[in-house]
Amino acid sequence: MDVRAIIAVLNNLTTGEFSRLAGRVREARAEVARLGHEEIAAILDEALAALDSADLRTFRRRIQHAVSRLGHLR
Repeated sequence: MDVRAIIAVLNNLTTGEFSRLAGRVREARAEVARLGHEEIAAILDEALAALDSADLRTFRRRIQHAVSRLGHLR
């Protein structure tokens, strides 16, 4: 998966079961880490932690921050 595909996955997260959302974020996180962008992977870890605690506002902010950082890589 390239950076554009990761951005697409993160931008297309919508409402649904938390486990499904977490799965999509974990998939994107694994790809980001594979590409060597550990700082962005850490941001996605923070998003997952926020989702686990049902803090949807922080979850969305962390996802948006990760997308922003990925956008600078293109």
